[in-house]
Amino acid sequence: MSEIVVQLPSRHEFSAVIGSIFNTSTDESGVFEICLVSVDEIVSNEAQENFTLLFRAPLDAPPHQGIYRLEHEAIGAMDLFLVPVKQDDSGLYYEAVFNLLKAAAA
Repeated sequence: MSEIVVQLPSRHEFSAVIGSIFNTSTDESGVFEICLVSVDEIVSNEAQENFTLLFRAPLDAPPHQGIYRLEHEAIGAMDLFLVPVKQDDSGLYYEAVFNLLKAAAA
């Protein structure tokens, strides 16, 4: 079985663009903008790094979990699994959870 390797931005790279806009789309939704609101560390040690991203979308964004295509001028394009987690007067919020296992030292 072949291994698929995807290089996503690190927690540090996401933290550097908090407050900025990502162009976002799914196959069904068309394009809309979301803002990266926060990056929260859960666990970081020699074996793994866990963190979450919280994005705010317009109120009329699709309230569905799934794979969204995100594009950002500084950190590039990526596909992330986003889950809607709350809604308020400011918008609909999506969360992405990362569990990155670090390579074992050789």
